This record gives sequence, C-alpha cells and structure tokens, in this order.
Amino acid sequence: MSLSWSSWLATLEPQQSALGLLFVVLSLTLAYVSIPGRHDHLPYINRPPKWDFLGQKTKQHFVSNARSLMANAREAFKGKPYRMFTDLGDLIVIPAHHADEMRNERSLDFLEAFVDNFHPDIPGFEGFTFDGRKDQLLHKTINKKITKMLNEITAPLSLEADFATRLILGISTGWREIPLQEALLNLVARLSSRVFLGDELCRNDAWIKITGSYSINTFSSAEVLRQYPHYLRHIACYFIPQCRLLREQVAEARRVLNPVLEKREWEKKTALAEGRTEPSYKDAIQWVMEEAQGSTFDPVGAQLGLSVVAIHTTTDLATETMLRLMVRPQLMEDVRAEIVAVLRKEGWTKSALFNMKLLDSVIKEAQRLKPTTSATMNRKATSQVKLPGGLVLEKGDRCMADLGSMVDPNVYPDPLEFDGYRFFRMRGDPKMDSKAHLVSTSVSHMGFGHGLHACPGRFFASNEVKVLLCHLLHKYDWKLDSGFEHTIHEFGLSLSSGSTKAFVARRQNVEIDIDAW
Repeated sequence: MSLSWSSWLATLEPQQSALGLLFVVLSLTLAYVSIPGRHDHLPYINRPPKWDFLGQKTKQHFVSNARSLMANAREAFKGKPYRMFTDLGDLIVIPAHHADEMRNERSLDFLEAFVDNFHPDIPGFEGFTFDGRKDQLLHKTINKKITKMLNEITAPLSLEADFATRLILGISTGWREIPLQEALLNLVARLSSRVFLGDELCRNDAWIKITGSYSINTFSSAEVLRQYPHYLRHIACYFIPQCRLLREQVAEARRVLNPVLEKREWEKKTALAEGRTEPSYKDAIQWVMEEAQGSTFDPVGAQLGLSVVAIHTTTDLATETMLRLMVRPQLMEDVRAEIVAVLRKEGWTKSALFNMKLLDSVIKEAQRLKPTTSATMNRKATSQVKLPGGLVLEKGDRCMADLGSMVDPNVYPDPLEFDGYRFFRMRGDPKMDSKAHLVSTSVSHMGFGHGLHACPGRFFASNEVKVLLCHLLHKYDWKLDSGFEHTIHEFGLSLSSGSTKAFVARRQNVEIDIDAW
C-alpha cells in the first residue's frame, strides 16, 4: 500500500479539499528536517536525493518498501548500524545482534518514542493516551493483574471461544467461505472482552464492533497522520477521514460503557451508605482502578487501550498461524493430536496450554516469518547513550532494532522455510530450551520485542491465541482456495497478513468434547 498526497486529497469531502490542499502545502513546506551532522559517519540506506529536497518521495518509497530496504541494508552494511529515512523520522537502525546492548538501557525510552509515533494527545487516540501514560498504568495492570490470573481465566476463555465460534463460524458440516482475518478479529475481540469486561459486555454487539475495529483503525490512522509534521497533526487530524472515524468510535464507546460505569459507582456508594463492603468485580475495569491507586484516568480510554494492544496483534498472529497450517494438512493433524492428548489429561488449565509444545512452536514459527513489524525496540534517547562498539546516541536521537536475525541462516537453518517443528525440537536442549517458548525473547527472536520493554501482554496473548486455535482446529476443518498465494502486506514498518478468504466446515467426528474439560 502506498500513500500519496493526491490520493489522500481524493478522500476528502469537496468542502474540505481547499483546506486539505492548504495543509498539504504547509506540510511539504515544513516537513523537511535537516539531518543531524553528528551521525554523518553512519551509512545511509535511503538518503533523500537533492532533488527530493522535502524528502516526501523518499518517505513514500519507504512506506511501500521498508522490508526490502532493510534487507538490502543488512547485505550492504554487514551487521553495522545505519541510518534510514522513514515515516517516523530519521532513525538509526541497530543490527539485531546488538539488541542486547540496548535492551535494558533506561535512557533509551520506549514511551518517548511511543508518543512520537502514536499521537496520544490527539482526539480519537484515547486508547493510545492510556497506553502511553508515564506512570505505566497499562503495564502495571497487565503484569500485576492479568498475567497473575492466567490460570483463573483459561476456562472462561474456552467457554467464550465455544460460544463465539458457533456464532461466527456456525455449526454446519458443509463448507462455507469466510473472510479469515475479519472472522478472527471478531473472535479475538470477543475473547479479549470476556477477560477485560466480564459477562456484562463481552457479548454486547455494539462494544464488540467498536473494540475490534478501533484496534485496527488506530494503527492505520496513526500511519496516515505520521505523514504530517508534528506541528500540523493537531490540525490535520480534523481533515483526515480515518481520524474522524476514530473520534466517532470513541464517542460510541463512551455511550456503551458509561451506563456500566455509572451503575458501578452507584452500587459502591449505596454499599458505603448502608455500611456494606464495596462490591468488587473480576474484570479490567476494576483492575485498572486498583492499580491507579487514586490517580485520575479515563476508564473508557483504558478499555480502548487494552483492546488496542490485545486485539490487533493477537488477530494477526492467529491469522498467520492458520494460513501456515491450512497449507500443511499433516502438521495440522499433528497439532490436533497434541490438543486432544493434552486436554484429555489436564483439561483447560494454564499448564495444559504450556504443555501444547508443538502448537507453541507452530505459532512462534509463524511469528518468526511474519512478525507485525519489520523492526522493534523503537526508542528515543533521553540523554547521551554510549553503546558497546562505539556508537554514541545523543539526546533526541531515535533508534530501533532490526529483526534480521529472525531470518539469518547463521541462526536458523533454512531460515525462509516454515518449519512448524523448529522450536519444538529445541525443547529439552539446555542451550536452546529457554529460547524455544513462544513468550521467550532473545536477539534471535524478537517477535514480542526484547528487554525492559518487551510486550508485557505476551503471556496473556499466548494463552488466548492457543485457546482460540484449539477450538478452531479441533472443531473445524479448514482449506484455502487452490490459487492461494501467501503474501505479506506492508505499510512502513507495519506488516499484516491481509485479507484472505478461507473455507470452513464443522467437523463431525472428533475424539473428545473439549468443552467438557
């Protein structure tokens, strides 16, 4: 997908086009930022040519070709840091094998880079406002509440998966065509909402529609808005259709959630007035409030923020895994056999999901070949940082880690081939076991990031995607059109599996009833 100013103008309503054109002109005039001379010693993979004095053509080329640019840089610069002109600005790319040197460096700040990338101070991005809080309320809620309750929420996730798959995929034993990613987005939104909002809202169709689409739209809107300089974004957002949609979705989210929040507030006040213990709820509304410890926060923004980090990436991972399995029927049968064996012995427990080692390996391998981004560990220096090897980052410098090690033949044999057993074979090897798990991070596999700011929700995401895949694989047969070609869609650093039609049919003869466990 490529983005041009002309195509963007075409999306505007007629009365907006004149103002839109004005902002385009202002953007092009003000967008160019001189490249700091302090890093002239670093090679440049896509330095804007002199004729592209505003850098806009270079940025557009990056948006459509980031993966190939980075692959070329690995070959050209032989594992050395380099510079790249991106839609995020002028960045220094750190080779994957140096990621350990920056992973726990506190002066390389994740939140500073997050604020630059995802516009948390702009209306419509309230989910990112919560995610980017300096007190890290999101991380605290995930680490102290959700992760610690994984065993407790496994069975409810399975119950919701049973309900949701029947609703979305049906119970017909005849083949029917479905849009795969759209169906999985709906399923993941329902499972996530079961944990975040409990029984009260997880089956509210209005909320499911909002939480699923908002989680996708925030990222796409952020990418569009990044085409503007920072100082124009607060104005430009009112002329961009995608941003207008976000504001409408936030308003609808408040309409759905506010009655629930008001009811809970009334119940608490009533309990206090009557001398009773305040009611407590086992959902993320309650958990965020407890972790906030009296600090002010937007409860609707909090739910949208949780949805953004949980739904978007989990949907993509589930989609990619299913695509890989559907073209490998024997591997799918092997995974099904493991699901039956483990659930028959352990039921729906956290340990059961841990012991689905082949399923874990298949998911990790799918993520290795198609992560959600071409680079990770996006950071901004808050002070001077000296990295081993002599690279010095000054305050304000932006950097990120390349994911080249995930397809490096020196790390993985036949790195471009999908091998569902790849990480399964590593289990039990003292040197490799710690790196073989889906949730483990290392310089050789940074699908969930690495170091101090590795994805805190990866433990929940791992369990959620496994529960969902168990229901999808055990209860349904799957196939793709005979002309299917696996393609990866990119927009800047973002990677997605794209829209694919799949055929699904309810299986008639299954070994066990997994809903009875």
